Amino acid sequence: MKKSFMIVLCLTLAACNQKEKPVNGEMPFFIFDKVEYYHTGISANETDSIVMKQDKTRKEEGLLQIIRGRIPVSTIDTLFIKNMELLSFEKYSIDAKLNPQIAQLFSVHQPKTKATETKTNSPTYTDVLIFRKKDKVIGVAKICFDCKKSWIMGSRYPTEDFGLSGEYEELHQLLASIAKPQ
Repeated sequence: MKKSFMIVLCLTLAACNQKEKPVNGEMPFFIFDKVEYYHTGISANETDSIVMKQDKTRKEEGLLQIIRGRIPVSTIDTLFIKNMELLSFEKYSIDAKLNPQIAQLFSVHQPKTKATETKTNSPTYTDVLIFRKKDKVIGVAKICFDCKKSWIMGSRYPTEDFGLSGEYEELHQLLASIAKPQ
């Protein structure tokens, strides 16, 4: 009886420890119904110039907090959205038909490559995606396509492997097609 119990216990523990690998795209970071896209054309050199200035204007400080800092600090911190509009970010509404494609990109994926450390000073997040559900901000993704880094807040799953399966390239093409002049 004791042996049977031990065998059942070992089999149960072994089954619990086996984790199924997620199928790419089946675990989206956000459950959303609307995405807003903000972009600023400031270059890394222009950003570095602002960083080096001793006396920054309030506008420059605000811009640096968004493109180089950890703003927003939470999903309820929505003041930065109004600030982006004041700081000359271009706003684009993304057609809801693209939501499944965006959800696929912002999902858990099995990495195709290993993470490598890049030698950039600081990423310059010139592209910002705001994810909403029933008009409430549920997530933010700040993207630096130049150095292939992101800062994602509000995700339901870990995001450290974002971009290791080609997401940056696909997202960059998608956003470029949205932001192209009409």
